[in-house]
Amino acid sequence: MGSSPSKGSKEPILSVITSPYIKSITLIKGGKAFLLQYHAETRSLYAALVANGYEELVRDGEVLRAARILTRLMRIIAKSTKSRYYSFTGVLKLDSSKITFKPYISPTSTATVIMDGNVILAEVPGLLRKKIKTSVDVEPALRHILKRMEKLLSGDDARLDDL
Repeated sequence: MGSSPSKGSKEPILSVITSPYIKSITLIKGGKAFLLQYHAETRSLYAALVANGYEELVRDGEVLRAARILTRLMRIIAKSTKSRYYSFTGVLKLDSSKITFKPYISPTSTATVIMDGNVILAEVPGLLRKKIKTSVDVEPALRHILKRMEKLLSGDDARLDDL
C-alpha cells in the first residue's frame, strides 16, 4: 500500500534553531518553505523561498532582521528555562493584528510568543514573562514572507519582487 503525498499543513509551521554556530529559521506552509541559515564561523547567510524545485533568494533587510530577532528571542527563552535544546518548533496562529507562535521548549512544555508589530510578548508559565519592543516590525515581516510563499508557483503573472 503506497502513501499519498503530503499536502502540507493548513497552518504555517515555524522552526527556529539557535545553536552556538548555526542560526536558522524555517517557515513551512502548503509544501512551500522559507529557509534562512546563518553560519557564525564562516559568516555565510542563505535565505530563500523554495518549492517544487524552485528557489528564489531573499535579500529583504527587514525580513533578515526579523529572523535575527526571533533567533535571539528563542535563545533568551532557552536560557531562562534551562533548555538543553537548540531547535524550537511550533505552529503559527495568524489573527488580524497579531501572530502567535507556540514553540515546544521541551518534550512536554511550550512557550507562547505573541508578535504584534514591533512588540513581542514571550511567556513561559511560571518561568518567564518578557515584553520586548524592537526597531523591526517582526509580525509584518512574517506576514510578508507568508504572502510571498502564497504567490510562489501560484501561476500569477506578478513577480515576487513586486510584493
